[in-house]
Amino acid sequence: MKFKLLCLLAVIFFVFSERSYTDEFIIDEPPSGEKVKVPEQKSSYGVNSQGDGLKRIGSVPTPITFGKGEFYGEFSMYENGGIGTRFVVGIFDILEIGFTENIDHLIGSDSVGFNIPGAYLKLTILKNFRSFYWAIGFDSFGYGINASFVYPDGKCSTIYGFFTTFGWPYSFFGGKDFLSFGIRYPLLPVEAQNVSNSSLFLGLSISAPEYFSMGLTLENIYLSFDRGNRILPSLIFTLKPVREFIFNFILQYEFYSQRLNRILSIGYETKF
Repeated sequence: MKFKLLCLLAVIFFVFSERSYTDEFIIDEPPSGEKVKVPEQKSSYGVNSQGDGLKRIGSVPTPITFGKGEFYGEFSMYENGGIGTRFVVGIFDILEIGFTENIDHLIGSDSVGFNIPGAYLKLTILKNFRSFYWAIGFDSFGYGINASFVYPDGKCSTIYGFFTTFGWPYSFFGGKDFLSFGIRYPLLPVEAQNVSNSSLFLGLSISAPEYFSMGLTLENIYLSFDRGNRILPSLIFTLKPVREFIFNFILQYEFYSQRLNRILSIGYETKF
């Protein structure tokens, strides 16, 4: 009888102690249907945890790609009434595709020069590997005459080709900045396919958070090193009054002609 009573008391004690234990470790759960908001984690420089950062500095590509479902469209106005278009969509977080087209002399009295639209692709190979990024792709080489192959008869054709770009993110004033450098190899038109026409490029940015940034680029540094007067430095001013719209004003200095080329571009970015 005593044994049975002791067993009963032990069971009662165990039940009550277990109940009090679970009461002390109740986890508050949100009501059904509500989602817990997780604060976005951002790095202190360059890109945030989702890879959001500079995709281009003027016409210099960076190793950063648009995320899945992101879209970007751009219209640029360059020398002698030329109009350039660019449309890009993110397929994966490391891959974006699109197309570009430059129409020379669209505005003005000169004959309009239509270029063959070119495909665009950028694939990130290394993403934030010890703050290092690397990407490869296919794209046009820039805007207007400085990104064109000139035929003996004076006609021009936009140069398209492969590129590889490397870089690191950083921050001076709390903005998302990037240092990017790489090399381009021309593929189209076929007359431009020559190792001596391969060129180096370099770009860096200085940004204030969200609204304004500046960029400095060097392009057309040919590997033959016999065309120093073709090196193309550019100063880029970027204004982003809202997240969707981007305004770029680019000043390019041409050593060979000793003139300043002015380029204006308007971009729109969204996600679907």
